[in-house]
Amino acid sequence: MFVGREGELARLGAAWRRAPGAVLVVGEAGIGKSRLVSEFVSGIDALVVEGGADPGGTAYAPFVPVLRRLVRQYGAGLVPGGGRRGLARLLPELGEVEEMPDLGRARLFEEVLLLVERSAERRPLVIVLEDLHWADQAGVDLLVFLLRNLMAPGVLVVATSREPLRLPDTETIRVPPLGRDEVARMLGRDDVARIMARSEGNPLFAEALADVPAGAATPASLREVLLAGAERLPPDGLDVLRIAAVAGRRTPHDVLRAAAGLDDLALDEALRPVVRARLLLVDGDGYTFRHALIRDAVYDDLLPGERRRLHTRCAEAQPDRAADHWYAAGDRRRAFQAAWQARRWDRVLELWDQAGAEDHAQVLELAARDALTEGDAERAEELATRALDEVSEPLRAAHLLELRVAIRDLLGEEGLDDLREAVRLAPRESRLIGALATVLAWNGQDAEARAHAEEALALGDTRSLITLAALTALDGDLGTAAGLYAEARASAPDDDTLLMSYASEADVLEAAGEHVRAESVAREGIARARRLGLARSRGGHLAANLAEPLTSLGRWQEARDVISTALALGPPPIHRAWILMVLGTVAVLEGAHDEAAEIVRQARPLMRGRSRGYDSCLEPDLLECRLAVARADLGRARRVVDHVLAEHDLTLSRRYAWPLLALGARIGRVREAPAGIATTGRVQEAYRATFEAECGGSWAAAVAGWRAVGQPYALGQALVRAAEQDPAQATGPLREAAAIAGALGSEPLRREVEAAAATLRVSLSGGLVLSAREREVLGLVAEGLSNRQIAERLFISARTSGVHVSNIMAKLGVTSRVEAAALARRTGLI
Repeated sequence: MFVGREGELARLGAAWRRAPGAVLVVGEAGIGKSRLVSEFVSGIDALVVEGGADPGGTAYAPFVPVLRRLVRQYGAGLVPGGGRRGLARLLPELGEVEEMPDLGRARLFEEVLLLVERSAERRPLVIVLEDLHWADQAGVDLLVFLLRNLMAPGVLVVATSREPLRLPDTETIRVPPLGRDEVARMLGRDDVARIMARSEGNPLFAEALADVPAGAATPASLREVLLAGAERLPPDGLDVLRIAAVAGRRTPHDVLRAAAGLDDLALDEALRPVVRARLLLVDGDGYTFRHALIRDAVYDDLLPGERRRLHTRCAEAQPDRAADHWYAAGDRRRAFQAAWQARRWDRVLELWDQAGAEDHAQVLELAARDALTEGDAERAEELATRALDEVSEPLRAAHLLELRVAIRDLLGEEGLDDLREAVRLAPRESRLIGALATVLAWNGQDAEARAHAEEALALGDTRSLITLAALTALDGDLGTAAGLYAEARASAPDDDTLLMSYASEADVLEAAGEHVRAESVAREGIARARRLGLARSRGGHLAANLAEPLTSLGRWQEARDVISTALALGPPPIHRAWILMVLGTVAVLEGAHDEAAEIVRQARPLMRGRSRGYDSCLEPDLLECRLAVARADLGRARRVVDHVLAEHDLTLSRRYAWPLLALGARIGRVREAPAGIATTGRVQEAYRATFEAECGGSWAAAVAGWRAVGQPYALGQALVRAAEQDPAQATGPLREAAAIAGALGSEPLRREVEAAAATLRVSLSGGLVLSAREREVLGLVAEGLSNRQIAERLFISARTSGVHVSNIMAKLGVTSRVEAAALARRTGLI
């Protein structure tokens, strides 16, 4: 009988009405967590799918029955590729996995999320996960990902645990002991004082103690209490109970029938007293122990020989857990065979003496790939390195080196040496040659990168077109690069290559100062990523590529919106780091220094090492230096610049050498640029002009450079410095800079302008200071609208529209609408 728990049940109901969401039900063993959840789900109209964790369970074990039920209910067609790219890692019935070593875990997580969300579109869904205190880390990681990203209505995750867990966006419900009246109602009797004293309100113990005669001594151990009901079972019932304890936390009817060797009628008769005693509960098409402690007690009570025999019977009836059953039965040879079939590499390696002629290095490689998919990069690296030590055949060694590069990339370690060795061992493998070309390009070794990319392309690796396109763009030939990117997309062998082409093109366009084109390419790539189900992995990469040109163009709120959406999807660590870098830049430009400092703290651990080349390595240094300068923390800024000059070769950086040198010159740490630094594209030319101006050159040249690029914030800063350099001509530049600061909403730039104006005794009134309505009208003028059309658009009279236009032209000091539009675009007013 279900008694009490009205408050807890009401909270579960409220969580269901708020869904999507998650609830963690916490309480000691036997307190009634599962009973509470069962009562809740029995009263709602939803598809309820259940899973749970066992001690020593395999990776993602709590989710496997959940996913299998959803696939059987709705089909694997709910996710791209029918689950072959991710779900098949957990559900072998979907077929062979399409291997994607660098995206396997991300793809798996995305497909699980898609399956859950699209299932909920068909019918409201409750996912019940029992005993999470036993869950493996991979399962916990998947759960955290789901909780952070579930946005579809009608999905509730309900988990149980003996101890509190740190899970995001999760309501915790603690289940307290029952009171005296509640225990009396549950047992249907009034004389419960003795039972309350012994059970302390734990429902499981109270039920077990109810059968202990009054006046009897307290059982010597909890096992005796828990087994009090089992001892009164008939022999067939006790045999079935023991088989269920060996089989696991939940036993399907067919498994129990096969292991017991009974037909359906005989099994029903054997089970009836077990179910009546509430030792086992009917659970769909199977049976589950009323509490895990009962199962533990039954199992521990088995004699050694009895345990081995029952494990043997369960191994034959339960193929998915055969490896563990054979191992517990002492049959190491069969345990090895079953572990091999189930990809239980830890067990396979433990039982290696049973392998016969099997290939030990192959097992290590397979184990490394699975560890990588599960997110355990450190373990994956160890296994891949052990496999390398055992192989002598060159091609196999080359492929293992490629695998280790993918693993070390996640650890932030450079894989250049491994790739060079892989190409030496397998000089005709186009994929390896192309991968080497990519890493060489990341590290600024352009000539060698181009040679390897052309060689790989000649051997059939069309992915090398992306590397060739990027190198061509960085040399300044954007037209030819665009053709190569288009060719790369047309011949892309897989979705990842397709999306990489968009990310690479957007990146080189932004580096060249083609901000509008970079925005367009990134938006197209994000749309493709969404259609392919990769919005959270490669889509996160492309989000950074989109937010960056928006930031350069001064559209900071748009950039923040893109970043917020991307971060909410839980992108992989390196993609999250790139997104955070752009957000940190926006925060510095807006004057949100504390936010920027927190971003630097979060991003640095994600961008450790040089796995993505010098530009990625220098990006955190640039952000930290910008923040230090903005805060006037010159000591910190100098330390960053000194570190960069001492530890890095700036000639290998295409994007961040000149910006860092300009900051170094501004704080008096650099007076001469190292030889050999490239200056390709309008952005780098503007940064170089800024560096030369900081070193005593002309700020007018820097102003011209930033005006050509179209980056309003940098233009505003250069205008202030130009005014300070030429006080006699300061009024125009300062008023233009003031207009830019107002349009951007940049407090730091506004303070710079006002400080310079006060020093130079320049009045900013009468400058380009427009009201919000005037800026709105100016935007419509720039679109080519007439006064009447503007009036219709803004729901004002034509006369009022004309007055606004006249005032705007007077403030701007122009004589035509065309001049007004051109000046507005140049100064960032629109």
